[in-house]
Amino acid sequence: MTRIGAVVLAAALTGACGDRPAEPLAEGETPQAPGSIPRLPDGKPDLTGVWGQEGFGGDYGLADLEAAYTPEARAQMAKFVEADDPLFRCLPYGVPRAMLASPWPFQIVHRQGMMVVLTEYYHAFRMIPTDGSAHPPDMLPTYLGDSAGRWEGDTLVVDIVGFNGKTWLGDARDRPTPTSLGIWLHSDALHVVERWRLVDADTLEYRVVVEDPKMLTKSWTPPPITKKRQSFQKIGEGMCTDTTTYELARPVAQESK
Repeated sequence: MTRIGAVVLAAALTGACGDRPAEPLAEGETPQAPGSIPRLPDGKPDLTGVWGQEGFGGDYGLADLEAAYTPEARAQMAKFVEADDPLFRCLPYGVPRAMLASPWPFQIVHRQGMMVVLTEYYHAFRMIPTDGSAHPPDMLPTYLGDSAGRWEGDTLVVDIVGFNGKTWLGDARDRPTPTSLGIWLHSDALHVVERWRLVDADTLEYRVVVEDPKMLTKSWTPPPITKKRQSFQKIGEGMCTDTTTYELARPVAQESK
């Protein structure tokens, strides 16, 4: 084999093994570890796995969110208390709260053209087409909205609209300032853009921009977060029992004793 032929063959084998030229980085993105990213048959990164954070808590930019609320939104939020947090009524974490504030692991099942995100607690799922298809024209408002994904290099960009306005953006117990109410409402006009990216085989980087023209004076951009690949292969069944139902049933149980 000639020297030129050997070089061509080596280049072909390198491409087949998944080593690809580095994609341009968006502002602030972390460089990828070369050659370590698992890939789907179409060459896109494979995000399959169980992911979680290290430890509980952390700052996810609620002070900036608080500053972005309109006066009208603040007046509306003053009517709520901590116990009104939808999470305490077994409703979903919502988007992007599930990624920013939930300490529980989640599982991604990724196939060419579709990514499914399964949350352990509270049990829920998201179906994210990754083929660049548009939102359907006849969306019904939902807790988690309608996701439409497309690839920008090795970054999966997910556009989400169609929310019902019944989740919160943050946890009622998270209060970044002494005057914080711990109330983090959004409206049905919520618009979320996520950016999912593998930094290496075991590190998932998540960025998000949140807009809500009915309640926010400007977009909210929480700090980027990273999730680490977990050692177990599947999430558990984290169910929620409606506390209202429990409180109603408790006197009956006591009377029967």
